[in-house]
Amino acid sequence: MNLILYAIPFFFLLILVELAWGFTQHRNTYRINDTINSLSMGSLSRLQSLVILGVSSSIYELIADHYQLRQLPGDRLWVWIVCFVLYDLAYYWKHRLGHEMAIFWGSHVAHHQSEDFNLGTALRQTSIDFYSFLFYVPFFALGFPAEVLFTTVSLNLIYQFWVHTEHVPKLGTLEWIFVTPSNHRVHHARNKIYVDRNYGGVFIIWDRLFRSFQEELSKEPVVFGLRNPLNSWNPVWANVHVYWRLIKDFIKAPGLMNKLAICFKPPGWQPEDMVSSCKHRGNLVDLTSRFDPVIPTFSKYYVLSQFVISVLLSLYLLQYSSSLGYEKTVIAVLFMTYSFYIHGSWLEDRPRALGLEILRMVSLIVLIQFASVHILLKSLIDLYAALSLLALLAHKYGKFMADTRNIHNKTQSEVKLRTTT
Repeated sequence: MNLILYAIPFFFLLILVELAWGFTQHRNTYRINDTINSLSMGSLSRLQSLVILGVSSSIYELIADHYQLRQLPGDRLWVWIVCFVLYDLAYYWKHRLGHEMAIFWGSHVAHHQSEDFNLGTALRQTSIDFYSFLFYVPFFALGFPAEVLFTTVSLNLIYQFWVHTEHVPKLGTLEWIFVTPSNHRVHHARNKIYVDRNYGGVFIIWDRLFRSFQEELSKEPVVFGLRNPLNSWNPVWANVHVYWRLIKDFIKAPGLMNKLAICFKPPGWQPEDMVSSCKHRGNLVDLTSRFDPVIPTFSKYYVLSQFVISVLLSLYLLQYSSSLGYEKTVIAVLFMTYSFYIHGSWLEDRPRALGLEILRMVSLIVLIQFASVHILLKSLIDLYAALSLLALLAHKYGKFMADTRNIHNKTQSEVKLRTTT
C-alpha cells in the first residue's frame, strides 16, 4: 500500500507550521524561489509514476511465480518488523551507492540541490529513480508480500520527512540509533568534512556500523547544497543535468573500460588528460553565497499564485487519473511538466517567460475542453486561464508604456542637452 498520496496533505500542513514557527522565532528557513523549485520537483516525481508503468510490480509477479522461496504471512507482526529493519538496511546501501556511483548520483542529485534546509526540501525528489527496484528483488525472493514491502517503503520515506529541518537540535541518546534532523543536516551539507556521510533512512546505526557516520559539529556550521551548485530553478534541467554531462563525457572518453568507469566510479572521475564537459570542474567551493536572483514584484507574486494552482491540479490528477485514461493522463502530465518549467523561468526572470506563459494559458483553455471532468471544474479552469491572460496582457502593456515613457524622457533630455550646448 502506497501511503505517500495520503500523507501529502499532512506534509503541506507541517510545512506551513514550520514556516509560521520560523517567523515567530525570527529564523525563517524558507525562500519563495527555492521552495517553489523543491515542491515542483516533488510534484513531478509523483506525476511521473502515472506515466511509467509499474516495473517493480512486473518483477514481483515474475519472482513470485518462479523463484520465490515461500510466501511469508502478511498478518504477522514479526514479518512487518523484519521487513522494516531489513529494508532500512537495503535503503542505506541504495542511498550510499546513489552518492558513490555517477550513474546513480545522476538520479539522486536532485534531492541535494536545495541551498535551504526545511520540510519543503524533503519533498524535493527525483523523477528518474530507475534503480530502486533492484533493492526490492531480495525481498520478493524471500517471500515478503508485496503489500508489506511497499507499505514499508512508504513508511520509511514518510519518516524521513520530519528530519529535514533546522529547528530541531540534537536529541541526545536518540542520535545513536535513529536518523535525526541533526545528523541528516550533515548529509545535506556541502562542507568538505560532511560530504557523503549519514546515509541511513530511519536508523543511523548502519552509518556507525559501516563507518560513514559524521556528527554535526558546532565549530563547523552546516552549509547546504551541492559543492558545484546547479544555479537554476528549472526542475527539468535539475533532473537531467548530471546525465547530460555524463553522456558527453561517456562519448568523449577513450576505450570501453574508461566509458564504463565514468558511469560506475564516483561522480567526477575521469581518465587522465581528459577535459570534463562540466564547466564547474576545478572551481573553488563557495560556502558563502546562494543562488537567489532578484526578480520584479509582479513576477514573484504571479508565479507564486500560479504555482499554488499547479500543485492543486497535480493533486487532482494524482487522485483522479484513472478516470481520464492513459493517453489523456500522459498529456496532462506533460502539460504539468511544462507548467513547472515555466514557473522556473519566471523565477529566473527569463525574457521568454512571458510569451511561454501566454502559450501555456492558451493551451490550457484548449486542452481542458477535451478532458473528462465536471463541467463546473472545467468552467473554473477556463475562468482561471482567462484571468491569468488578462493579468499577463495588463503587465505586458504596463511594461510597454513604462519603456515608452523612459525612451521619451531620455529623448527629451538629449534634446535639451543639445539645445543648451
